[in-house]
Amino acid sequence: MGPARFALTRTPCAADAEAPQRTDRTKVSAVNAAARPFGSTAGGPPTALNDDNWDISERVCGRTVRPMSGDAFAEFERAGWERAAARYEEYWTDTVLFVEPLLDAAGVRAGSRLLDVACGPGFVSEAAAARGAHPVGVDVATAMVERARMRCPDFTFVVGDALRLPFPDTSFDAVTMNFGILHVSQPELALAEVHRVLVQSGRLAFTTWLAQGNAEDEITEAALAAHALAVEGPEGPSYHVFSDRDECRRALAGCGFDTGSLRMDTVTALWRVPSADFLFQAQLNAGVRTAAVLRAQPPDRLEAIRAVMANAVRGYADGEEFALPIAARLISSRASRPAGDGQADRERQ
Repeated sequence: MGPARFALTRTPCAADAEAPQRTDRTKVSAVNAAARPFGSTAGGPPTALNDDNWDISERVCGRTVRPMSGDAFAEFERAGWERAAARYEEYWTDTVLFVEPLLDAAGVRAGSRLLDVACGPGFVSEAAAARGAHPVGVDVATAMVERARMRCPDFTFVVGDALRLPFPDTSFDAVTMNFGILHVSQPELALAEVHRVLVQSGRLAFTTWLAQGNAEDEITEAALAAHALAVEGPEGPSYHVFSDRDECRRALAGCGFDTGSLRMDTVTALWRVPSADFLFQAQLNAGVRTAAVLRAQPPDRLEAIRAVMANAVRGYADGEEFALPIAARLISSRASRPAGDGQADRERQ
């Protein structure tokens, strides 16, 4: 899901004085949360959520979860994924290639209580359950959650904001975000929320795209640079947020993660697509940022972008398919202290 052509720089982190302040929440003891995690029975798989127990979970967390008001990028992303959800599975098969390494990095195994943030149609939850884990997926887009529930009716998926996760403290053994970090307006606030819901020594693993060795990005960028008219959009994080080691270490340390356990691995894969036009159609029909740019182009420029992208994809022909090399940074770290303990967690948020 390649980068858009308008400036999308990372917004100030949660420590910024102008960052929206978190509302008070009803406190849940670490002992109770660890013994009986949200949406599950002790030691068992998460229960299916219905309207009644979803309301209870909101009261436990002390608030109703909604996208943060006044956050233009958050609303842009939410609305975009609502639109794109219907065709996500058809096009974005590239993200599936990173699911198993992601689960390995998070230490997900039989019995693990896993939260998958920005779960989309449930690819990560599906793979985690195959390992015997107990997954819960959360996504800001209702249409995505509906797709996930349709694909995986036995698993738990809820609508919620990554910046205000609707779960008590210390609810999960592991948290994953498969390219979700670049779709939230305040990545460091999202990391702080992940830390809050992790048990002590629980592990976070997330992926972010690399600029180098990524034909998907290179092809899209080159075509847009050559033919797209500039389009303004709300500010958001870079597509390569936290791919820099120093930036990532600083952000994780500031959110309470143990940087001594930090791993930053490069994962490469071949994304096999069925046609030369497939990447363009994916960006147009199932993307958000790049789709916004493409949809704003006049017909002649849109056709020029399509032709350049298709021609570039043809250079990766492999039999009847096209094999695009793609690359991501896989980042993982452990929570170094119980989430929600101490003044530091409150000050960060």
